[in-house]
Amino acid sequence: MKNIIETLIQAGLDKNEAQEIVCRVCGREKNDIYLNKNLRVSDEQESKILKTASLRKTGKPLAYCMNSAYFYDREFFVNDSVLIPRIDTEILIETILKNENGEEKNVLELGTGSGIICDILQSKRQKWNIVSVDISQNCLSVAKKNCNEKILLINSDKFSAISPKNQFDIIVSNPPYIESETIKTLDSGVKDFEPIIALDGGKDGLEFYYYLAKNAKRFLKRGGRVYVEIGFNQGESVPKIFEDNGFTNIARFKDLGGNPRVVFANI
Repeated sequence: MKNIIETLIQAGLDKNEAQEIVCRVCGREKNDIYLNKNLRVSDEQESKILKTASLRKTGKPLAYCMNSAYFYDREFFVNDSVLIPRIDTEILIETILKNENGEEKNVLELGTGSGIICDILQSKRQKWNIVSVDISQNCLSVAKKNCNEKILLINSDKFSAISPKNQFDIIVSNPPYIESETIKTLDSGVKDFEPIIALDGGKDGLEFYYYLAKNAKRFLKRGGRVYVEIGFNQGESVPKIFEDNGFTNIARFKDLGGNPRVVFANI
């Protein structure tokens, strides 16, 4: 075990990533490497480790190399059709769970991506009826691997395949919110590998919020709520968009860095 890690480090891999690759391929904890010197990798494991390391050296994010990402309290399947989960999105989930009880509710998620948001919400609020949509069939294929079978996954461009019958108690979304011009300045692991459609929020990064604020009322019950993740610099602009479209009780919730990260609004 130690020798294969040293081989990866000598080949130019970061020590922590080398350890993570080996541990995850072999199903071991990092402590095992140091406490049990007799641990050895099989030929099959070694082949997978070296293949993963080779992919990582191209700049491809480790989560994509391993088709796996840890988020919230579990491991999810990911590939380059979906964003790699980030801790900021945990703030969105925690905000919803803190503000909404476990009584039966109809929930719509716009832009499911890997399905992590709706799957965690369903696991924590088992009486909720969740519909989750995405424009990308490839995303839905990933979400299907991650999501509880109770969740209804639909191929839809935003609301296009949803009937406007004021049927939902909650609409939730982690939309694309990065300004188009900013995309090119992002880390290469993001701009070169993660799906641009899930990052690009238009010229000002606010394109989706304008759409949602204008159209959501037709799909919400009276008193219905919206929860959206936002960029760190959108704490003023996004609430104003919802206010201008007649939403009330608008609130912002901060991330661990003290930046606005979630906006709540209701009708």
